[in-house]
Amino acid sequence: MASFTGNYINSNNEKKQIDVDEFDFQLTFDILELHKITTEDDSNKWNKAIFSLQSDGEFDMQFIWDQELHDEVVRLSKE
Repeated sequence: MASFTGNYINSNNEKKQIDVDEFDFQLTFDILELHKITTEDDSNKWNKAIFSLQSDGEFDMQFIWDQELHDEVVRLSKE
């Protein structure tokens, strides 16, 4: 499963929520493929990615393991 949430700060320094409904559906498959590539051979485990983009074009990508999220997905998969 892939889901997308996020916020950004606009040019008026206002916090806005990203409208994920405007994302292309292909993005879900791209994220899943990225996860597959980056976790080959049981290395680099992650289930959350945080992408930060600055107005000057600088960006950062963090890959995080969230055990609570993992436990919830496992629990729901058994229902």
